[in-house]
Parts: sequence; structure tokens; C-alpha cells
Amino acid sequence: MSSSIDSSVKITKPFSSDTDKEKEGLLQDADLYRDKLETQWSGLKQEATSYGKQALVIGGVVATTFIVMNALLPKGKKKKEILVEPVEPVEKKVAKIKSQSVVGQAVQSLAWTLAVGWARQKLKHIIDDERKTE
Repeated sequence: MSSSIDSSVKITKPFSSDTDKEKEGLLQDADLYRDKLETQWSGLKQEATSYGKQALVIGGVVATTFIVMNALLPKGKKKKEILVEPVEPVEKKVAKIKSQSVVGQAVQSLAWTLAVGWARQKLKHIIDDERKTE
């Protein structure tokens, strides 16, 4: 992509009786432009391949993180029926449920923080490795 295209146009005589020379000149110009386009196209293909690999790695890291987090973290809150027992007042049960949900939220928050940090480090290492190979 760094090579510039020579867009100059040769101005020849308006009409010449030697069309074979003009034809050869035009064929040479066409070959020159074809070669330049092919080198640019190969550069574009290499860049697209590189970016495609990076996108696949990033997508894989995100998908893996999502799958691991779904496997490790508890599922969404399920409605639980609270049975009122005559021995224990209702207020104590509500306090237990609230404390359990607070602990669950803290564990979930910690797990998400660790997973995102891990994914960020992996992504950072992959990007650094890609930059070193280029």
C-alpha cells in the first residue's frame, strides 16, 4: 500500500500510422498498471488476513469469558417460597435471604472483575504478539 500509483498519461500524436508501436506501448502501460494493482491487492489481502485473525482471537476471548462466567456464576434469582415457621419470626428469615443475596452479588461482582481482567490481559498479550510479528 505504500507504493504510489503513477497516474500520468502519455500524450502522443493525435494520429499515427504506426499502430503496432502504439499498441505495444499501451500493452506495456497496461502490464505496468496490472502489476501495481496486484501488489496493492496482495497488500490488502495480507492486512485483511491480519485483522481477521485479530478479530477471531478477540471474539474467542469474549465467547470463552462468557461461557466460563455462565458456568461459574449462579443463575438468576429464582423465586423462593418462604415458609413461615412458628419457631422463627419472619423478620429473621428475610434478613438471612437479604444477607445471602448480598454475598452472592459480591461473589458475582468479584468473579466478573477477575474474568474481565483476565480477558483484558490475554487480549493485551495477543495484540503485543501481533505487533511484534509485523
